[in-house]
Amino acid sequence: MDQLETRLALRELTERYASHADRRRDAAIAELFTADGTLVIEWGGEQPTTTVRGRTQIEAAMRPLDRYRITRHVIANQLLDFSGDEVRGETYCTASHVYDDADGSRVFVMHIRYDDTFARDGGAWRFRQRRLIVDWTEDRRLRSTR
Repeated sequence: MDQLETRLALRELTERYASHADRRRDAAIAELFTADGTLVIEWGGEQPTTTVRGRTQIEAAMRPLDRYRITRHVIANQLLDFSGDEVRGETYCTASHVYDDADGSRVFVMHIRYDDTFARDGGAWRFRQRRLIVDWTEDRRLRSTR
């Protein structure tokens, strides 16, 4: 396995996931996973962990983003581990979600780490498992919108 080529492909995979989320392309997100892929969402604290398996469930798990007027997922650090038979990674993301309430516009910001296991599938890299770990959130009034 060419590590440089793989690094570029996995970075593009994570960026594609973010772009699809922002454009509400739920089916396209699901296709980034293996057919039996798993998405685990860990909110932390008292909130329950959500686990979905398979493309149909993953697609449905993306629909709650529809409640936001706009979102922006910005990918930052990505560290990959090539030891063993699979590639694992940790990717940082800041996800901003704009919504309106009775007092105007607000932004809900999630500071996320993704713990990923990647697999070659059908000639492409896909997520075998993507664990979304929310490190912290903030919710504040938005000063300006477009």
